Amino acid sequence: MTVKIIHRGFNFSQDGPGNRLVYHLQGCTMHCPWCSNPESIAPDGCILATDSAADALCPYGAVRDGQPDAERCKDCEKPCLSRHSAHLKFSCTERTVEDVLREIDSSRMLFFDGGGVTFTGGEATLQFDALCAMLTALKEKGIHTALETNGSHRDLPALFDKIDYLIMDCKHWDEDAHRRVIGCGNRQTLDNIRKASQARTQLLVRIPLIGGFNSSPADAEGFAEALSFLGSEQCVEVLRYHEYGKDKWKQCGMAYTMQDAFVSDDAFRTFCKILADSGLHLIKT
Repeated sequence: MTVKIIHRGFNFSQDGPGNRLVYHLQGCTMHCPWCSNPESIAPDGCILATDSAADALCPYGAVRDGQPDAERCKDCEKPCLSRHSAHLKFSCTERTVEDVLREIDSSRMLFFDGGGVTFTGGEATLQFDALCAMLTALKEKGIHTALETNGSHRDLPALFDKIDYLIMDCKHWDEDAHRRVIGCGNRQTLDNIRKASQARTQLLVRIPLIGGFNSSPADAEGFAEALSFLGSEQCVEVLRYHEYGKDKWKQCGMAYTMQDAFVSDDAFRTFCKILADSGLHLIKT
């Protein structure tokens, strides 16, 4: 069994407790226009221009103004990658589950302060069978596991007992707004958040706060109502919009469409106060 991995590296405390080896898996079920890892969206991966790639690098004319044409590159055999690896690269590599588990085993000494392994994306559950196999093996080895997910996979609850630390994104409380901007509805996500809240004490729900999309006081009240079932030990974190991944959209040959999405300090404080006043337990990791 194989798994498509974009990259992996260590991070402290932001993707679960302690020092963690974080694997970003290829493919996503959602198409958030603010995504920090746009190269992760396509299930089979995509070409990135790592610097000012010359237009002549592609024999089919799919590199223009130093950017690959994402649509034209999608179904190509990609002869450019072997010839011009200094300028063009593929977003992911395919590895066996066994190889990944050996790598994790060799990193055990670095899992300090309650650390371990985190799987994220993209959307890690898109590679469900491989993810399940890795989580199962890690639990058997006594390695702390974490998953960051958008909650869209219907079989996600089958993984709950294999996950020590679960992070679930909730991007909007409203079905229509979610579908209009992200490309799919939110019913499965909210249903899985509810099921997680019933099945486990530990749960962190993250709300990406995006100006003009979900950041108004009315939105805060909508989130408060949609997540009212969360218990006192289950947490909510609000993360403000940033542009960290903006340049990567251009590298992938994709248009970055976000405008005026930053959230002011006052709007952020108002949003968080409404959630806290509703009884939700807000934290900052």
